[in-house]
Formats: sequence, C-alpha cells, structure tokens
Amino acid sequence: MRMRLQGGRAIALVVALVAVMQCPTFIHTAEWLDLADLKSENTLPLITDLGLNVGLGREGLNATSGSCSFIADFGVLDLPLLGLVRSRAGLRYNPLYPRGALELGFRKELRTDKDQGYQLFMGLQSTGDDERLDVLTEIGAIKLFHNARAFYRFLWGFGGPYQEKSGSNNWNQMGSSLGVTQTNLPPNLKGQLTIGWRTGLLDVGLEGGKVLPPMLARRKAQKKNRGAGHSGPGWQPKPCQRRQCNPRSRIITGLRDNLLDSSPFAAYSLELPKNAEVSWTILPEHEVLEHALHWRSGMDATGGQVVIAAVLEQSLSSPRARLRIGTCYERK
Repeated sequence: MRMRLQGGRAIALVVALVAVMQCPTFIHTAEWLDLADLKSENTLPLITDLGLNVGLGREGLNATSGSCSFIADFGVLDLPLLGLVRSRAGLRYNPLYPRGALELGFRKELRTDKDQGYQLFMGLQSTGDDERLDVLTEIGAIKLFHNARAFYRFLWGFGGPYQEKSGSNNWNQMGSSLGVTQTNLPPNLKGQLTIGWRTGLLDVGLEGGKVLPPMLARRKAQKKNRGAGHSGPGWQPKPCQRRQCNPRSRIITGLRDNLLDSSPFAAYSLELPKNAEVSWTILPEHEVLEHALHWRSGMDATGGQVVIAAVLEQSLSSPRARLRIGTCYERK
C-alpha cells in the first residue's frame, strides 16, 4: 500500500514538473465574475462622426483632410472622492493621429440650480497614442434668463510627444469663450442672436493646420512676425527632409502661433422647417464670415438621430475659404 502511495506521489511530482517546464513564467490575470446588473432597459449612448476639411483658393482645392471618431458615453459614474462624474471614452482618427488614438473625457457638475437657472461645471479631455498626448481642460458656467442664455468657458490646452524628436513641438495655450444669446427673435420667433468672444480652439482642432493654417490672422501679429523674421500665422510649413522631422510635428507647428487665437463675434441663426438651421457668424479679428447649415433627422427606435453639418469659412480680405462637411450619429 505504501509503495502504491509513494508511486502515485512520484507520478504526480513528475507531471507537476513537466507542467511547470511547459508553462510560461508570467502570471495570468485572474478572471472575475461581473457584479453589475442591468435592472431596466438601457441603450448605450454613443456619438460617431465623420468629417471632411477642404481648403479653397484661386487655384481650386489646395488641401483636404478627413477625421472620424467613435465615442461611447458611460453616463454618470459615482467615483470615490469625486462623487458623480460624467464620462466618455472612444477612438479618434485625424491627421494628428493617423493610426488612431484613445480619447477620454470627464465632466464634473460642480453646481446645478434649476430654480435659479444656472450651472457650473469643469471638464478634462485627453487624446493620445503611443507617441504623444494632448489634454484639454475647461471650467464654465451657464445662466438662463427669460428668452436669453449667458455662457462662459475657460480652456487650457497642452500636449506634445513623450520623447523630444527633431522638428517636434510642445504647445501650451489658454483661451476663453463667453457671450449672451437672445432667443425668440424675428422672423416668427425663430431667430437667435449671439454676441460674445470666442477662442479659436473651438473652431480649428489641432490637426487643422495641416489642411489650411489659420488663413485670416491678425494684421498686427502678421507684421510682428515678419519684423522678427518668423513666419506669420498663415504660413505654409516647408516639406520635411527625409528622416529629419516628425510629420505630425508640422501639424502643431502650423497652428502654434494662432492655436487659441480669440476674436469677438456676432452670430445670427434661424430655424428652418424639417429640423434644419442656418447661421451666419462674423469674426472681425480673424476677418472671417462663416456660413453654416445644420440638419437633424428624427429619432430612431433606439433614440438616435443623424446630424449633418456644412460650414463655409469665407475670408473678408482674400479669395480664400475653407469648407468643413461632417455627419454625426448621436444616441442619448
């Protein structure tokens, strides 16, 4: 009997040694059962968009660029120390991230008073891949009045590659947007007039410089840059020499001087039948007249709708323009 037990132990020991020799040396991640449960019907909120950026001039189309993203909204999460936080995550593709990048966004409602009609919030949005990271933070306030709405946003953006490379540039800029919107204006109480101040980061993303650098820079900045021997905000970067610079650094460089360039603005929008809206915006500091058309479809069975937008930025001082066309699917 003892011989049988000893023989069985020996066989078990040999099997264990063989198994150890064949198994990899790293530790496997333990798999745990999910504790979360769905008590009611809850459809995933998401936002998918597809955009096209086209530069127009005397010579016709001079530059094009596209972008797309898939963003899932996680809704409100109760996080330790932070409390209730709105969050979202997804993937984004554009000229700055041609291979795709992970995008994370958080928004904390600091104060909401429905009786007084105001809201305070702060947010953080990051986009990055294995080469670079860009972050945008904001803090803002919204105040509602009878037939009017006031808003303020302070933006702070910064980013750059993880490791310095030849031709690469970090950026760190700030800007604000504020204004008042008056609603229920003629004709037929369908019009809205907004007067305020707008930072350029809300109009042109980081990748915009590769398509068409800010085409309508301030004359003072242009003269200053020329006098200092530097290129103006509307310059076109020279082609990179082989193996001497990062192509994505040209995107940041083209917008570095004018990234968050702000301007006072006045905008008038008008609601049209069949969920359409047109608007006109003038930005005197940028010498831009903006024409925009937005259309929204009806809600589908899952609560989603399609949004199509066309924005034409027309120069007031030169025969140049930029056309941005995009489509988006939103499900709340």
